[in-house]
Amino acid sequence: SIGNEGLSALAALANCTSLEELDLSYNDFSLATAGLRSLSDWLQSNQMDLKWLNFACCGINDEGLQALSGGAAKHCKDLSLSGNDSITALGLRHLSTSLQSVSCHLENLYLSSMDIQDDGAEVLARGLSGNKVLQCLHLREDEEDIAITRAGWAAFSAVLCDTSSVN
Repeated sequence: SIGNEGLSALAALANCTSLEELDLSYNDFSLATAGLRSLSDWLQSNQMDLKWLNFACCGINDEGLQALSGGAAKHCKDLSLSGNDSITALGLRHLSTSLQSVSCHLENLYLSSMDIQDDGAEVLARGLSGNKVLQCLHLREDEEDIAITRAGWAAFSAVLCDTSSVN
């Protein structure tokens, strides 16, 4: 696991604007909020347009997602947070705010194998309101991944049926 030090070292690649993919999956970032913040700052301070940023199964929690979400949403087309089951509706609220931003560039967001329940679905749905960029929201890999009930799906339905967010 590369942890805080490794993530901070990545930020030293300040002149590397041609990077297209960064796969950091299966590292343990559960205690690496400072490093995730450094990486987010690096993404925001450079003319970086990553096609793929992979944080699958990294133990990212709410605080880590708060640190990461601004830079990731503004400078990545595809973001995978799949398997980070410590992220709750509180963390998704920070991601939702980034999704609402006019500077959001995320086209694909992978959130499978996470314990997203109704409160998380409602937060994500609010983030999608007015988002004109996101094309795919991946929530599951199989039936067991879904903990969203009718109430959570109703929040998504309201956003998906509102054509003002896609026009």
